[in-house]
Amino acid sequence: MGFSRKTPQIVSGFELYGRNDLIAKQFVPKLFQSIGDFSGFFWSIDMVQFSKHPANPVIRRTPGTFFAKHAANPDLLEFAGTCFLYFRGQDARGHDEIGVAHTSRSAFDGVSWTIPAENPIIRVSPDPAEFDSGYILDPAAIIIGGKIYLYYTAHRADWQSWNTPSHIGLAVSDGGFHFEKSGNNPIIEGMAPEIIQHAGIFRLFFQRLCEDRTHFEIWCCTSPEGVHFSAADARIVFRPSGEAEAFDRCSISTVRIWHEHDWFYMTYGGCPKFIDYPAAIGLARSRNLRHWERYPGNPILAAGTPGAWDEGALWFATVFKMNSTYYLWYEGTGTASSLSNSEGREISRLCRQENYGGYGITSFS
Repeated sequence: MGFSRKTPQIVSGFELYGRNDLIAKQFVPKLFQSIGDFSGFFWSIDMVQFSKHPANPVIRRTPGTFFAKHAANPDLLEFAGTCFLYFRGQDARGHDEIGVAHTSRSAFDGVSWTIPAENPIIRVSPDPAEFDSGYILDPAAIIIGGKIYLYYTAHRADWQSWNTPSHIGLAVSDGGFHFEKSGNNPIIEGMAPEIIQHAGIFRLFFQRLCEDRTHFEIWCCTSPEGVHFSAADARIVFRPSGEAEAFDRCSISTVRIWHEHDWFYMTYGGCPKFIDYPAAIGLARSRNLRHWERYPGNPILAAGTPGAWDEGALWFATVFKMNSTYYLWYEGTGTASSLSNSEGREISRLCRQENYGGYGITSFS
């Protein structure tokens, strides 16, 4: 995870204090402070600005841990005075599983986290026939009835690049650390979930490939209690822009949504030429969670410079408001390589210009 910071300034009536964290397909929280809040914000170009912290990433892949190879897919939830940062880790075996970092509300600064030894907290099934026997990733958490419901993407052990359908699973916890998988799993076909409660209804957002498998689209379905979601109710709510030269013209990936007074705001990864390799993060807003309006100043966050830890792609821009400050963590992938030699320049080029170029070999989240 990374972190960014910039000198406060007045921009279109708001004081913005940028900051990001989360690691290359790692996390990068990013933060800004405003004089008001998002409720009063109108679409004004150059209003939403972030600057990256020089110490990024803030959660780094670490040998000997469940995130030895990748640390990615951030999602933050405050529960009973504790801030939980759920994220995907991949170890040397190649399994994605979900872990947690935490801090108290009083100690929260967006960057300092305790990572318990009990991780990972949601593990792949030992039965190869199960829907979540290969990979568990993309956490999305919400509080329902005094418990934490955590939705996740699941792939079977034989899954390879969408050759078999992905599904969304659910696990539930009383305290945020120990989870039990739902007996109703899998919840629905799809991946990269986001969950929102509004007007007494739970809305599950997720992505699916379109019919010709050329791009992802964002779908939404509903549930009265957060467990049983109707596949027949699912509808497409957000698509690639299709506009020439736009950062999101080809595909859309990994949305996060938050509510501020009369508006819902959505961050999303925009892909200019690949299905799931976002070059930048965009912002959109909606009053009803069905019809979304893109921010005209998009994108709000771009990949890093050649050789940076986040030079390749960005996913899961996760926003959390603490007091008057907004924090944003994201996942980035990159080589963190030296460009002083031909080998470093080539692996950097591969990461930036090819689809998942060198991913897991020379570039990492």
